[in-house]
Amino acid sequence: MDKLDILWSEREIRAVLQRYCRGLDRLDEELVKSAYHEDAHDDRGVIRGNAHDFVKQIVPLLRDAYTGTLHTLHGSTIEIDGDAAGVESYCTAYHYRESDGIKRVEQFAGRYVDRFERRDGVWKIARRLVLNDFSLAQEVPLDPAEAQAGFNPSHRDLTDASYQVLPLRGPDAPTL
Repeated sequence: MDKLDILWSEREIRAVLQRYCRGLDRLDEELVKSAYHEDAHDDRGVIRGNAHDFVKQIVPLLRDAYTGTLHTLHGSTIEIDGDAAGVESYCTAYHYRESDGIKRVEQFAGRYVDRFERRDGVWKIARRLVLNDFSLAQEVPLDPAEAQAGFNPSHRDLTDASYQVLPLRGPDAPTL
């Protein structure tokens, strides 16, 4: 592998990671699935199995249980070996919900430990292990509508403004 191929591969892998997070926050099942190979395995401890089956479960759960989510990536270590790569990504996920009149934010901080494979020239996740470093839940004292007054609203679906500038999605979408 030459240096240019390594750099391009790293860029493609980072794009897959971002696509995964964006898909979760926009509740875009096809976008999330596009980060995984069809036969990919996802292991979160309590949920283990085919990644596409996981996506079919998690997107409706996020839609029904939370008013909003925000998945962020903080740093990824990528080691490429031909058409395989080991990737560790630090991540934080924020989930907002109201239950029994109490508004709270649940935070997950952990790592995605992934095996990526390049198949037919396309990098995707083949195996994912999610590690929990810590989690917490906090009550929100301020009504989020008050805190967000004046900001442009975010939407958790295909009507989100980001789809006006990022119209292509799914496994066939170019990364540039």
